[in-house]
Amino acid sequence: MSRRDSREAAVKIIFQNEFLDSRLRTDDGGEIFSAEDMMAMYISASEEKEIRKVDRSFAVALVEKTLGNIGEIDGVISDNIDDEWTIGRLCKIDLAILREAIAEMKYFDDIPVSVTINEAVELAKKFSYPEAAAFINGILGSVSRQ
Repeated sequence: MSRRDSREAAVKIIFQNEFLDSRLRTDDGGEIFSAEDMMAMYISASEEKEIRKVDRSFAVALVEKTLGNIGEIDGVISDNIDDEWTIGRLCKIDLAILREAIAEMKYFDDIPVSVTINEAVELAKKFSYPEAAAFINGILGSVSRQ
């Protein structure tokens, strides 16, 4: 089972949550769907046969840590982007990739930071605009030096 595929699945769920937040969370911040529920829906809705290869527990842990600590993670992002930028101005897929990578850096001590950054850059190359990989690499490099 591929951790790369698991990261991709987690980023897709985090990205989706950006648009469906009101359906995935109650007004008081309580969960309507757990990360496990979101992963099950993602897998069942996917037409890709390879999706079954994801390390489901790793992907669920990424989603839980990211969405469960989103305020803190967004603070880290805000502290490491240029002053003229805000979280709201970032491309939504770049934001999802950054959120997942920072959660991985902060809460998964067994994964080398260099691996996390490389995987985030690869996701940016796959899903975002051409300059996004360098942008994400720069922000995550700054975060890693803190």
